[in-house]
Formats: sequence, structure tokens, C-alpha cells
Amino acid sequence: MTPQESVLDAVLRARGILAEYIEPGPRDCAQTLSRLFVIFDDEKLTTAINILSLEAVSAAMAEADTTKRSPASPRRRRTTG
Repeated sequence: MTPQESVLDAVLRARGILAEYIEPGPRDCAQTLSRLFVIFDDEKLTTAINILSLEAVSAAMAEADTTKRSPASPRRRRTTG
């Protein structure tokens, strides 16, 4: 599973738990939090999030570096007339 798939899977599972929680009827906050904790307290998920964060930072740095290197518009010469 790719990092993107891991994060998406966790978010969708958590979304399902929260959707159940807001349904009419009795609610068990402790059980809901426990179920969410099981999803998010996962080393593989943490690793996937770290990978995606590093990729985002690397992409931003590469874009900033490209912007710095892009040729400036040519300077206009002033002519005296």
C-alpha cells in the first residue's frame, strides 16, 4: 500500500466511525475514541504521513529553487535622447 493509500484508508475508516457516532441513538464516547485511537495510533500510518510530509517539503523546496533560477526578465536600457 502506498503512503497515499494508507492515509486515505485511515481517513475513510475514521470517517465511518464518526458517521456511526452521529447517527441517532445511544452513543458511547469512550468506545468511539478507542476505535479512532486504534486507527491513528499505527506506526505504518505515522510512517506514511512522515513520507508524504517529506515529499511535500521536498517538492516545495524544489519549486522555490526553480523560481530562484528562472531567468529574470531582460532589463530595459535607458536611452538618452
